[in-house]
Amino acid sequence: MNKLVNWLQGSIYRAILLAFILVSVIPIVLISLLFTRQSMEALTRQMEENLQLLAQSKAEEIDLKLDEVMHSTLIAAHLTAEALQTPTDPARLSENLTHYRPDSRQIVGLDMYYLEQGGKAVFGTDLSNVYWPHELAADTAVARQIVQTESLDTAFAAIKSVSPDTQWIYMTTPEGMMRLYPWASNDHYPDNWDPREIIFYTVADPENNPQLTPQWTPPYVDYAGAGWMVTASTPILGNNGEFLGVMSHDITIDSLKQIALEISVLGGVGSGFLIDNEGKVIAHPAYQDESASKGTQEDVNLLYQGSDNYVSLIQQMVSGQQGLGYYTDEAGESLLVYAPVPNTGWSLGVSIPRENVIAPAITMRNRAIVVTAVMVATAVLLAVFLTRLIHQPLIQLLQGVQQVADAHKADEIQVNSFAEFKRLAQAFNEMASHVWERESQLKAKVAEMRIEIDTQRKQQRVDSIVETDFFKRLEANANRLRADVRNATQAHPSNVKSAPATD
Repeated sequence: MNKLVNWLQGSIYRAILLAFILVSVIPIVLISLLFTRQSMEALTRQMEENLQLLAQSKAEEIDLKLDEVMHSTLIAAHLTAEALQTPTDPARLSENLTHYRPDSRQIVGLDMYYLEQGGKAVFGTDLSNVYWPHELAADTAVARQIVQTESLDTAFAAIKSVSPDTQWIYMTTPEGMMRLYPWASNDHYPDNWDPREIIFYTVADPENNPQLTPQWTPPYVDYAGAGWMVTASTPILGNNGEFLGVMSHDITIDSLKQIALEISVLGGVGSGFLIDNEGKVIAHPAYQDESASKGTQEDVNLLYQGSDNYVSLIQQMVSGQQGLGYYTDEAGESLLVYAPVPNTGWSLGVSIPRENVIAPAITMRNRAIVVTAVMVATAVLLAVFLTRLIHQPLIQLLQGVQQVADAHKADEIQVNSFAEFKRLAQAFNEMASHVWERESQLKAKVAEMRIEIDTQRKQQRVDSIVETDFFKRLEANANRLRADVRNATQAHPSNVKSAPATD
């Protein structure tokens, strides 16, 4: 500290320059740091909020799509209940059942009739098919159900036409008969396949769904070869509330990928995923095996995947919360924003690397650093310039004072600085001129006084000599000599010219 004080005291230039730097550079740096920090936090919060809104909007989009599917499924269930409770004319029953014959595997359906009538060239796919893996007698409930539900093709076709995401819409009775629209051959199903054992039925039957409410299945691979899908299933109830079967409506996972997996965030660095209310994957880019075999699935549960902080966020998603949080994995730190899909209890998440979340804030910070550096450099240059404007006149005045102190005539000081310094220089020039003039006058008077003093001293010396006895005798001898010369001249006038002068 003492060294610093001594260093500053060594030159006013250093002190002024340091003072200017302290009052300019330090505030600039502090204000810039504070502003940059607040701006980075604000930009990061804004980015997080925007991503949160994105997740919420995508979840709502999925919810609307699923809600639309469920409503159409409920309509189909209601129409199916009416059809199953409508009496069937025996003649019509007998005639229509002739179209339903067993194939080579003894599965009763329309496969044989479809092929005999020209197949796809005639019917296309705008036709439902029946799956019944047993013998079919005309006087059974299953036979009546098959004929009663033939009228549903029109309703099924209307539902599919307004719902392009629909893959299949079908009903399954407690006896195990299934009618599926649009057309799919029974060859797709494995031997001894029973639709009542598949999740699209079990999720909604009274045993697993005593409240008989609409349900959504987790993802599975479709037996008819349509790939991964999820199904909306709802019980078919009669007029008295009796259970008549399950109406199911399949949506392919690909249709959900358009919303969840194809979320494009920050140039494509973010990814979306969808999980059910147990944490199982419905759609996820890292856990979706498109090569899975028919009817099989990997139950990937995100509650058992990844780091602890990631699992904690998944638990919040499973509980139906909306929010965001950061987690770490082998790729580094990432942000997870999530929002619930209310009607199904699912949750949509969007994961983005943290570096991309804060990228706008980092860009702003870098710009702020450049601006701060420019401002600091400008402040330092201005401090140097102002210091010189102050210091240079002081140096000139100091030199002028030194000239006056050395009894020299001070050079006129010309200051191109502040008005106050100009007035100070002008006052100094006037003062120095007056001092020099007075000093010159004083020197002249001193010289006159010296001459007068010397004359007086000489007179005093003469007087002192005249008053001496020696001078008096000398003067008396001189007087006698002059008297003798005068007498001699008077006595011999002819010798006057040759006589030496006595004065």
